[in-house]
Amino acid sequence: MLRFGIGPTRILCEDRGISAADMQKIDINELIQDIIVAALKFECLVSGTIVDFNKWEVYQWITDMEQETFQQIFDIFLKTRVIGKSIYDRYMKELEKNAGEKDEKKN
Repeated sequence: MLRFGIGPTRILCEDRGISAADMQKIDINELIQDIIVAALKFECLVSGTIVDFNKWEVYQWITDMEQETFQQIFDIFLKTRVIGKSIYDRYMKELEKNAGEKDEKKN
């Protein structure tokens, strides 16, 4: 089970060399991918397992993942108190923006 919270957030920030406040500047799709990578690393570190994967392997795993599985992970992520809510709000704004841009192109 993946957990999202302080541990994965700290890993993401350390990997990128940024502060938690700077996470708002990351593209939403990259942020979602990177927080999944960080959550996987966190689970390995907590369980004493060697982190034997890189972010590119995780990105491919996400790409190959069934939509239902990704949705389950995303739902867990969204239930995370502060970070999940903040990123969910950004994600929804991005979807609305993209939908508006598609409507403008049709006209």
